[in-house]
Amino acid sequence: MSLFYKFQYLVGMTPWERMPSLPIGEQAAALLDREETGREPPYGRLLDLGCGTGFWSVRLAGGGWEVTGVDIVPKALRRARARARKAGVEIDFVEGSITALTAAIGSGFRLFLDFGVVHGLSPAQVQAVGREVTAVATEDATLLMYAFSPGRRGPLPRGIDRAEIEQAYPDWTITDEEPSDLTGAPRFVQKATPRFYRLRRNGS
Repeated sequence: MSLFYKFQYLVGMTPWERMPSLPIGEQAAALLDREETGREPPYGRLLDLGCGTGFWSVRLAGGGWEVTGVDIVPKALRRARARARKAGVEIDFVEGSITALTAAIGSGFRLFLDFGVVHGLSPAQVQAVGREVTAVATEDATLLMYAFSPGRRGPLPRGIDRAEIEQAYPDWTITDEEPSDLTGAPRFVQKATPRFYRLRRNGS
């Protein structure tokens, strides 16, 4: 999948970057707002897995999170850094794989975003991400995930189901699950019937 994403950014075919401007983006924003309800900034460390051009990273850094964004695509990260500079926020953008996080980013993260990343990885890679996320998470950490349902889609993400998520995150519990608002979404996204998941680390 890494070559796929690098090629897509190279040719400028990145439909997932439209997410914030669609109703599905409003839905994601509402889920993020819930994580701040009843609390005052600064909220703590946040890790944006597969941050792309940094829309969510910048939005959340401006709202009081200490944000780190990780991605494998240099072009996307250059745009993310430019976006952060324009917004006047400090974000640590790291080029690297989300299957090997620990050495690159440290630990102590309270919130994780996986808005359409893990669902494109192989089962072994999904397991690796689960281990890495758990290793850098606080005891009261939360993970918000957006993922396609499983299906054969050629070069597009294969998707992931609830059982595979639970296998990858055995120390976490899925507390919420809801279908995505598909209004205005591309046809291939509508056919993939994506869902949002909220995971909470056990014992928190």
